[in-house]
Amino acid sequence: MNPDRWEMKTNSPAQAPHQGADREEKALLSRLIESSEKQLFYERARTVISVISAIAIICALVLVVPAILKTVSHVDGIISQAGQTMELADEALAGISQMSESITGMGRNMDEFILENEETVSRVMEQLESVDFEGLNRAIKDLGDVVEPFAKFFNKF
Repeated sequence: MNPDRWEMKTNSPAQAPHQGADREEKALLSRLIESSEKQLFYERARTVISVISAIAIICALVLVVPAILKTVSHVDGIISQAGQTMELADEALAGISQMSESITGMGRNMDEFILENEETVSRVMEQLESVDFEGLNRAIKDLGDVVEPFAKFFNKF
């Protein structure tokens, strides 16, 4: 808007005090117009920057969302495998626990067996100790001496 348009042309002495007020109003209107134009410029710049930011965010989402969905899919698969592994580990632990109980039971049975047969084993050991090994060795030597001539005799045929 042109501030000259607001100017009133007067030549009368009665309107002379008003001419100073008109000039002030013109100056104020001129500054108001300049200020409004600056605000309009900044609002347009802000709008352009907002639109560019919105487009950049949308582009980023278009690029990032598929990658995020793919990652989530992989994570779901890994969690599923981890669950299966945990189930297998639980089964293995149950088997180990059962095996441990079996070994403990076998140990108890061995203890009972040893205790039950301790007396018999003691008797067998006493009988083995009472065997005359020197006499047995002499008898084996004598038997070898007797069998040797027969072996020589039969080797000739």
